Amino acid sequence: MKSNIEKVYSKLPKTELATQKVELGIADDIAKMQSKLLASISDADGKLKEFKNAKDEFTKAKEKVSKVKATASKASSLYEKIADDTDRVFDKALKAADDLGVPPSSIKGLTDISRLASDLLGKAEDMIDFKFD
Repeated sequence: MKSNIEKVYSKLPKTELATQKVELGIADDIAKMQSKLLASISDADGKLKEFKNAKDEFTKAKEKVSKVKATASKASSLYEKIADDTDRVFDKALKAADDLGVPPSSIKGLTDISRLASDLLGKAEDMIDFKFD
């Protein structure tokens, strides 16, 4: 025969222990998820700080580009004027060589200034055509 205690136990619902296990499992899942969320929020804060720093650097770079671009036209015009002045000097030297009856190649530096003026004009064009993107 069963004792009174055994009779009471037999009438209790059998799922009570399983319910407590499920509740403990959910509590563990919640704790793990909370930890994962906090770590992810911290990571996101770090990424957002990187984004802000990159944006600040980009803004400064754009400002610098604007300043440099503003000087390009003026500098290019100056270089073109110097190249034009070089052409005049070159032409004078050719005329003087012809008047004296000497070959232009005998004038020291004449071919150098022509080449240098051409290089300067190329750089002036490069400045105007330079793309910053």
